[in-house]
Amino acid sequence: MTTVQFAKAPGSKTPLAVPVIGLASAVSLAAASTLLGYSLSPGGKRRLSSSSRLGLGVLALCAGALMWVERQEEASAARHLLAQVGQARDARWLRKNPVDFG
Repeated sequence: MTTVQFAKAPGSKTPLAVPVIGLASAVSLAAASTLLGYSLSPGGKRRLSSSSRLGLGVLALCAGALMWVERQEEASAARHLLAQVGQARDARWLRKNPVDFG
């Protein structure tokens, strides 16, 4: 999995790693699918040529296949991100609402 390393967040022990291949393939799949759907709509005045439609279809297919291959890593990254968000939320809440057990 290709990731981009960002600087450490305050209070974090490890740098933040963002998987960019999955994100890029998701964005390209959404863009290609939207353009392809728009070009096939019956009311569209701007019609794409057959080769453009074929190119968009191939782009959407490749992006979808890449997303399918990387789905486990993406799910793992999403779980990790949600855990970090939860820890930050809990730490902030405890700073604002200290609990005194004494």
